[in-house]
Amino acid sequence: MSPPLPDRVDPWRLAEGGKVLEGLVALAALPRLAPALAAGGDASYRLEFGREDGRAVVTGRVRAVLALRCQRCLGPLRLDVDSAFALAVVGSLEEVAALPERYEPAIAEDGWIRPRDLVEDELLLAVPAVPLHEQGACRAPATESGPGQEAAPADGPFAVLASLRRNGGAHEN
Repeated sequence: MSPPLPDRVDPWRLAEGGKVLEGLVALAALPRLAPALAAGGDASYRLEFGREDGRAVVTGRVRAVLALRCQRCLGPLRLDVDSAFALAVVGSLEEVAALPERYEPAIAEDGWIRPRDLVEDELLLAVPAVPLHEQGACRAPATESGPGQEAAPADGPFAVLASLRRNGGAHEN
């Protein structure tokens, strides 16, 4: 069993020591991601702290199978995530503009970062805005009447107009 992911770490200290954090984190423990999931599970992570070009950097990989709901048919949708990333630790927003393109910023608030947030951010970036099965893979719920059954009367705003049209415009008093 892997050691628990620390709540917060000093990224510059870990970078100086070339530390690696790896293990599993429960998807249910990720508060921004958990509401989008249809079922739980675990995410595996590897966060490598080091120094490049005089900067503290975090390179890593996050892997998980996310159980989502298809927004077309509301059926289960499996999303395999295998995301690699390279982050440069910065102390403020002003430092972000000076980063080389190969790095995304990891802002150390008050000198700390939360490793769980790094893992959760990568998973959130992998989730589509509207999760859908591939075209043709959905089975939308049946709404048509079966043989020998009449369709239920429409209660929409134009139901009265449709009945007037069927009855030739006559109405009852």
